[in-house]
Amino acid sequence: MLITQTTTWEGTPTAIEAVVAGSREAAPIHEGLGATNPRLMRSVSGGDVHQVEYMIDFDSFEAQGKFSDAIVDSEWWTGMMQAVAAAYPDLRNGGTRLTYNAI
Repeated sequence: MLITQTTTWEGTPTAIEAVVAGSREAAPIHEGLGATNPRLMRSVSGGDVHQVEYMIDFDSFEAQGKFSDAIVDSEWWTGMMQAVAAAYPDLRNGGTRLTYNAI
């Protein structure tokens, strides 16, 4: 079963560019903790240009749970949370959702 974790970020153009850079740095860390196919999606039409979605995939809910347990205990997480807090209100986290492939 394919599980996709999507985190939405909203912000100023400068803040979004920081998310782009941070996502490039985060991808190998996330892969090392069991995520696959990291990507940062930006709208080219029909969407909000001040919003991006960072997505990672897992083979199961169990794999996603193990990832979640590991990531919150990492030094990367602590640094990322501090950077996000410092960037507010120019950068806002729109939440994280889990979806699965139903077909």
